[in-house]
This record gives sequence, structure tokens and C-alpha cells, in this order.
Amino acid sequence: MLSPGEVFLLTISALSPVLSVFIGGNAIMHLAGTGAALGFIGGGILAATMALLFAELSASYPGAGGVYPALNAILGPRWTFPFVILRTVIIFPLIAFGAVGAVPYIRLFLPWLPPDAAALGTLALAALIASSQIRRGAQVIAAFLVVELLALAVLTGAAVMHFNAANLGLVLSPVMTAGRDSLAATPPASVALAVVAGAFMSAGADWATFFAEDMRDAKRRMGPVVAWTGLVAALFIALPTVLMILAMDDVPATLSAEAPMAHFLDRATNPLVSSLVSLGIIAAIFNSVIAILMALSRQLHAMGRDGVFVEPINRVLRIVHPRTRAPTGALLLLLVIGGLCTFLGERRLVLLTSGNFSECLLLGLAVLAGRKAGCLTGHFHIRLHPLAPVIALLLSVSIVAASWADADTGRVSMALLVSVFVAAFLWHEWAHRTGRATVRLTGSDLE
Repeated sequence: MLSPGEVFLLTISALSPVLSVFIGGNAIMHLAGTGAALGFIGGGILAATMALLFAELSASYPGAGGVYPALNAILGPRWTFPFVILRTVIIFPLIAFGAVGAVPYIRLFLPWLPPDAAALGTLALAALIASSQIRRGAQVIAAFLVVELLALAVLTGAAVMHFNAANLGLVLSPVMTAGRDSLAATPPASVALAVVAGAFMSAGADWATFFAEDMRDAKRRMGPVVAWTGLVAALFIALPTVLMILAMDDVPATLSAEAPMAHFLDRATNPLVSSLVSLGIIAAIFNSVIAILMALSRQLHAMGRDGVFVEPINRVLRIVHPRTRAPTGALLLLLVIGGLCTFLGERRLVLLTSGNFSECLLLGLAVLAGRKAGCLTGHFHIRLHPLAPVIALLLSVSIVAASWADADTGRVSMALLVSVFVAAFLWHEWAHRTGRATVRLTGSDLE
């Protein structure tokens, strides 16, 4: 069994500050230019608030299914089933995002390696490590995490040393590239998308909830672990990104670079430091992909136990390695479908993975309804109630509006996600009304 500290390390590794800063930061700067600073500040606040909702719900209903056991207990399967299906659709692009983000850094050292091969190789090796015994996997992850924090420290230090007060205007009045050497004001819709994406990049405290069945005394300790992880992650991710934007000297070239963070380090440090940081980024992204695979394979395994999908898929998801107890069937599915998603491209992956409007909506409703009905335990309670759940409800509406305002990709991505949720809802209603067996959404083996 894992201690709370070990679960904290697994969670930090899964949400990966380096992935969020060096990969998410690159993607959001491509999306909104220097509006990425406001994106990470606003997004970090929202993500830390959402972590409190996860903490209260998971402390009352811990299980490998993450938050869906709590949603099912409070809101019922009518709303939980479409949430689970939508979550399933999103997790495969999420895995692909990490693997694709590693490609530019891997190709700095192996320029002859095709991008697709680099992404697929990252996934395959990470899945191999994730299939080991969980404590051994946690030890590997802890070692990589040290390298990750060093990479963040170098970026932060370089940004502090090159701080430029004149760049405050780039934060308050964001700009983005309008060509290789020109800039234009960032549209408000793009800034709004940056906040939504920044919230997603700063989120991830709920990764801890998937390890509930591997954690000692989960009911009492899960809430504080999730809440503190949310706060630490928001600070560790927003600070380096904002400081880097405040330290840029050649703004057009940096924003238009394939990897703006790496471009900044090239200019702010010497080539040796930049190369070492790039190696650290590769290690950190790889570390994140391992931890994410470990967490999501446990959630998919819980779904297979609950019979969420058709029986052939459920049978695969229930496969567990007899020695390591790793959910190898779920890992295989994640590897295959996640690998296919690497071909979607960076922009589509960002918008798909950050567009889960149902999570904010249902978390807020569940905490409000759970408090009113008295079905949440006293292991962890959010202060200043109902501020956090109300913010979650507003965020849900904002995610839909911000994505819909982006006619190029965001609108298509949101239409897809809303369609998946509505279709799953209608299917569940039809199955219930026609007397077919309903899905058991307990998501937990804990008593």
C-alpha cells in the first residue's frame, strides 16, 4: 500500500509541472501569444478551486474510479454515465498530448527520428514501466521528478535574471504573432481559450483519486492530499510561465518558434544549459506519461469491473497481471488508442482535452446536492461554501462559450464533446425505460 506522500509524488508526476509549462505553455502561446500569462494565472486559480471539489467528493467516496463513484452516489447514474463516457473519450487524446509534446525535444538529440516514431516509442516504453508493480513504478517516478523540478528551477532562474519590466504590458495587453516578424493584439476569444486551457494544464490533483485502492487510510487522507496538490501544482506551473513571458527579449521570434520555451532558454542561457534542460524535459514528460498511464489504467479497470462498456471490452479491461497486479488489459487499450490519437495534431489535442465541460458542471452540482442531503462525510469539507461549487458551475458555462467562440477548431471540438455527452445520456435513458440492465457505477473495491 502507498503512503499519502507517495500518492502525492505520483500525482505531481502525473499532472507534471514540466509538461504543463514546457509543452502546455508552448501550445497556449501558439494559441494566444502572451495571453498565456493570463491563461495560467486565471487557469491556476480555477484549477486549485476545482481541486477542493475533488477533495471533498473523493474523501467521501474513494475508489479507483476517481470521482465518478461520488457522482453516482449523489447525482445517480443518469448523469454519471454520460460523464464517464465523455471522460473515456478524452483520456486517449490526453495520453497522446504528452507523447506528442515530447517529440520536438527528442528530435533535438535525434533529428533523424520521425516524429510519429518518437511519439509512439514514448508511449510504448512508458506503458512497459507502468505495467510493473505499483511501488516500483512509484520509485522510478520519484527519481524522474527530481530531474523535472531541476528543469523548472533553471527556467525560473533564467527568467528572473532577464526580467524586463516593459513586458508587463504584454501581460496586461496580450499580443500574438501575425506573421514571422509581426505582432497583433490577441483576440479576447483567444485569451478566454487560454484561461480554459490554462485551467486544464494546471489541473490534475484528481489523479490522486485513482490510487485510492492502493493508498493507506484513503477515506481520511485522500481529501488533504488532493487539496494540497491542487494548490502546489497551480503555483509551480503559473510562476515559471509568467516569469518567462516577462523576460522575453525577441517576442515575435519566441512566439513563432516551434517550442517557445526552448527558444527562450537558447537565448537566455548557454547551449550546454539549454541541452541539459531539454534532456530534463524529455525525462519529465516521459515521467508524466508513465504516471498518467498508471492512473488511467486503474480508472479503466474500474469501469470494466462496473460493466460500463460492451462485455468483450469489459473482459479486456478486467485483465490484471497475476504478479504485479497491474491492469494490463487497460494499459494495452490505452497504448493502442492513445497511439492513434497522436496523429490528431497539437491544437486538436489541446482543445479536446481541455473541453470537459461536464466535469465542472457535475462536480459543482454534486457538492451542492451532497451538502444539502447530508451524504458527504466529515473527512474533508470546503470552506466558504458554496463559493467553490458556484465557481465550478460558472466555469462549465465559460468552457463551452470560449470553445464555441473559436470557429476554427474549438467549435468543432466542443460540438463533438457535447454530442458524446448527450448521446450517452439518451442511451442511458432509453436503456432504463426499456428495462435493460443498468450499469453499476460504484468504481470502488473499498468497503
